[in-house]
Amino acid sequence: MTMKRVGLFFGGMSNEAEVSVLSAKNVVANIDTSRFEIVPIFWDKDGDFRRVRDMDDRTGTVIAQSDFSDTFDIALPMMHGKFGENGVLQAIFESRHVPYCGCRVLASALCMDKVRFKTLLAGHDILQTRFVVIDRSDDVSDEKATWRESLRVFSFPLFVKPSNSGSSVGITRVMDMAALGSAIEEARKHDDTVLIEEGLVDFEEIEIAVLGNAKVTVSVPGRVKPSQEFYSYDEKYVIDRAEFDIPAQLPENVVEDAKRLAERAYRLCGCEGFARVDLFVRDGRVYLNEINTLPGFTDISMFPRLMQASDIPYRDLITRIIELAH
Repeated sequence: MTMKRVGLFFGGMSNEAEVSVLSAKNVVANIDTSRFEIVPIFWDKDGDFRRVRDMDDRTGTVIAQSDFSDTFDIALPMMHGKFGENGVLQAIFESRHVPYCGCRVLASALCMDKVRFKTLLAGHDILQTRFVVIDRSDDVSDEKATWRESLRVFSFPLFVKPSNSGSSVGITRVMDMAALGSAIEEARKHDDTVLIEEGLVDFEEIEIAVLGNAKVTVSVPGRVKPSQEFYSYDEKYVIDRAEFDIPAQLPENVVEDAKRLAERAYRLCGCEGFARVDLFVRDGRVYLNEINTLPGFTDISMFPRLMQASDIPYRDLITRIIELAH
C-alpha cells in the first residue's frame, strides 16, 4: 500500500491560532502512521505557508501555493476561525487542484457567517431562537433603530455575537439593556456585523458530530454542562471545567429529533467530510444553534469524543476523514 502524504495545516491568521496548534498535535498523536505520512504546514501571521519539522517549529521553509501538489497528496486543515474555517483556505486548495478534507468553500463560508446561516435556515422553518442583526451602518447609540424596537419583545438573557468568529470569541451574555451597547462594541472588534439572539432559560446544550459526504454517520448527542454562564472560549480550551454527558441522557424521541435535525442542517448547508452541529433542547423541543465545519480536535474537544461514543475510535476517525477528501 502506497503511503499518502497528508499536509496537516495549522496555525493561521485568526485569533484561534493556538487552538489550531492543539488540534493538530492531537492529530499527529493519533494518526495511523502505517498509512499516512504527516507533512506539517504552519500558516504564519504574515500569511506565509511554512513546511516545518514539527508542531512547535515556526521557522520552516516557506512554500508557494503552486508547490502544494508536489509537497503533499491530501490537505487536512486543522484551522479555526477566519481565513482557515470560512472558505478562504478551502478556496486556495481548490485553486491549486489539491484534494482536501472537510467542507467545501460555500458550506465553510455559510456556516462561519452566523447571520447568513440563521437567515437561510429560517427560510426552511428550522426552529431557532429569535434574533436580530446589526450591520455596519447601524448606530448603536440610536434609540430609534429598528433592531432596538425588535429587542423590546425579547426576553433576557441576550447573547451578542460577531457574525464571523468561532470558539465563542467575542460573545457576551447580556442581562439588561444598559449593557447592550458595550457588548455590541466588543463583538464589533471581531466583525462589523453583529448578531443578537434571545437566550433560552432552563435549557440543555447538546452537540452532535456528523461524518460523511453523500452517506453520513450521525453520532449520539452529547450534553455540555459549562461551569460558567455559557460555553465560553476559556471553558472550551483553557480552564477545562465543563462537564460532559456522552451520550446525553435524553428521551428517545428527543434524541431522534436532534439527530434528524443535525443531518438535515448538515445537508441543507452542503456540508461534506465532517462537522459538529450544536443544538439546544428545551421542553422537549430541539433548536438549532450553529454548525462548526472545522471542530476542535484537542484532547477535550467534543467531536472526537462523540465519534468515539458512536463506535469510531480516534485513529479510525482520522482515517475516515482523510478517505473522504476530494
